[in-house]
Amino acid sequence: MLNKILFASLPALFSITLFLSAGLLFLVEPMIAKMILPLLGGTPAVWNTCMMFFQAVLLAGYAYAHLIGLKAGFNRQIVIHLALLIVAFVFLPIALPRQWTPSAEGSPIGYVLLLLLLSVGLPFFILSSTALLLQKWFSGTGHSAAQDPYFLYSASNLGSMLALIGYPTLIEPYFRLAEQGRSWTVGYVLLVLCIAACAALAGKFRTAGPFQVAGQEQNPAETAAAVEAALTIKQRSWWVLLAFVPSSLMLGVTTFLSTDVAAIPLFWVVPLSLYLLSFIIVFARVPALVHKIMVVLLPLSVTALIFVNFSDLGIPKWVVFLFHLVNFFVYSMVCHGEIAGSRPGTRHLTEFYLWVSVGGVLGGVFNALFAPLAFKTVLEYPLLLALGALLLPVRRQGNTLGTLSWRDVILYILVPLLMVPLTYWLTAKFPENVDLGALAGFLHLETKSLKTILVYGSLSLVTYALFFLKKRFLFGVGVAAVILTIVGSEDVTRSILHRQRTFFGVVTVEWETEGSFMDLSHGITIHGRQQMSPDKRLEPISYYHKTGPAGQVFAEFSGEKKKSRIAVTGLGAGTLAAYAGQGQQIDFYEIDPEIERIATNPAYFTYLMDCRGLWKIILGDARLTMAKAPANHYDIIILDAFSSDAIPVHLLTREAVGMYFSKLSSDGLLLIHISNKYLDLAPVLASLADESGLASRICDDNEDTSTQKYSSTWVLLARKEKDFGGLLETGNWRNIERRKNIRVWTDDFSNLLAVFKW
Repeated sequence: MLNKILFASLPALFSITLFLSAGLLFLVEPMIAKMILPLLGGTPAVWNTCMMFFQAVLLAGYAYAHLIGLKAGFNRQIVIHLALLIVAFVFLPIALPRQWTPSAEGSPIGYVLLLLLLSVGLPFFILSSTALLLQKWFSGTGHSAAQDPYFLYSASNLGSMLALIGYPTLIEPYFRLAEQGRSWTVGYVLLVLCIAACAALAGKFRTAGPFQVAGQEQNPAETAAAVEAALTIKQRSWWVLLAFVPSSLMLGVTTFLSTDVAAIPLFWVVPLSLYLLSFIIVFARVPALVHKIMVVLLPLSVTALIFVNFSDLGIPKWVVFLFHLVNFFVYSMVCHGEIAGSRPGTRHLTEFYLWVSVGGVLGGVFNALFAPLAFKTVLEYPLLLALGALLLPVRRQGNTLGTLSWRDVILYILVPLLMVPLTYWLTAKFPENVDLGALAGFLHLETKSLKTILVYGSLSLVTYALFFLKKRFLFGVGVAAVILTIVGSEDVTRSILHRQRTFFGVVTVEWETEGSFMDLSHGITIHGRQQMSPDKRLEPISYYHKTGPAGQVFAEFSGEKKKSRIAVTGLGAGTLAAYAGQGQQIDFYEIDPEIERIATNPAYFTYLMDCRGLWKIILGDARLTMAKAPANHYDIIILDAFSSDAIPVHLLTREAVGMYFSKLSSDGLLLIHISNKYLDLAPVLASLADESGLASRICDDNEDTSTQKYSSTWVLLARKEKDFGGLLETGNWRNIERRKNIRVWTDDFSNLLAVFKW
């Protein structure tokens, strides 16, 4: 009776174990990255290196599972794997040596890799391989479900997705990093026990399950595998390519939306969750009709995306986000559905996952390493949209490139030859003398909106029509022609003088001819603007206007009360140098060397060249490099370090603020720019001020287009209220509204969701 119960419980036990293993795997990624952040700064290069490390170790884990499955017998597999699980306890609980801090001048990549290897290398490696080995072990049991154990992959991805969503919502807001590390260790112990139970039951029922005919030596899965044909190079390459597209597209859509639409904190969770959800669905034995529906939906979703993304009709951002995410999910469902539909028998299970992992790693390498070096914009996203459309399955007998008729050859040549000039003419050269006023009035639309609808609507419809020709690759050719032509011709009417992509984003210098301004933007965020007429070019504008909060502070502390030594985190166009006068020194702490090259080039901006005081630029992460400054060296420290549209969290912790005040004179001021569309950072600073006994004030300033002043919000901190001087008398600086649910942020605790503007 007990054997029957144990035998029946095999799928549940293996599913729970895989769920727990994947959950721990995806919890350790954000946890260890959060630990590294205060040590190495908030550079995207550090985050990219973390992701590359995890992808590489994941592939190594899959390779280990594949090789041990080929070279070692079942009992030896269990001994080796359990031994590695036990050895991994040496690395627990997960923590970093705080005394190990790399040089700020050097590249952090080597230090990141070494830290990751020594802190989580073996635990992550062994967890990566567990999913494959457990599926292999289960396939060798006599259970009826063992003939197709791929359903266990859904349980694994479900654990990954829930852990991914749960970390920022349930774990990070309530537990410090030390507590997270200890809790993770408890989960790891439970996992080892579950794996041991799986190994014991897999061995018990390996040769003959209790419901098999006596004397039967092999289970049905092994019998089918014995006659299964060997894998071909074509099949392996197809798995790699199908896995490459969603992996690269996931990173591409995250970068694109964060750079060109809106920089929303934690946004990366959404595409990654959809990516995992697609795996869950396609490996969960859903009806084949689901995949057919997704194949039909893909042409509709991508052509609709072309219209919504490029038409610029004032569509709400949340709608634009939704279209991009839905389109990405459909792409993932189609590619992963093709992978799941072509999965081999259990004989090739580990090799199958190995090649899928290779495709995923290549997608990460393409986006994290190759794209920033090869492209000046986020070009990888439209490229992958086109590649994914090219891979769209076409179920038509005999429709292969090797059997094309001469009519088909002409069609494949004509489509791009016609679509490229048509797209360029419609989007960049549409005749201005075409009178659409009467039609626009009849439809109650603005003429410009009607023209946009006609241009992008016709392009979308023509592209969509190619799908019905049922020619393999033809729809993708049309999508590539339209998207890449639009992207390539978008800047024709713009006066872009310089554009460069670095690890920190896409930086653009543009001449605004209508107002004679020079703009510096990082993604969609303006980081500096200068009037280029000689009599106005030293006048600070945008967020730093003379009547704004920054201008008020410099005006108050001028003349006999002037502050001699000033530090600014974030160089931008160098606008704040306009406030430095004779006898003043302003030090800019800048992390991106490209920004330094732009700000010091008088062909672009002249704030630094025209500065009446002394200035210098210190490259590196602001927190790390400023820590080397002498104690009590500065009179004002200004935090203006943006990462697209958000201040890096590690600059606003208890430890960071303590360091700033150790560098300030006894009556020094800390001025913090917290303008943000998505986060209300003022309560965080209020909590820090209350805990440290500091005086605090906030100033909200409104936009004034007539004087080129942008709306902005600034917080001012000082040791005593009298250090604010006469600023409090103006009535512009008010007390910060406190919120009881806001805890003080530290290097091992922060809660972005608590300050999100919902």
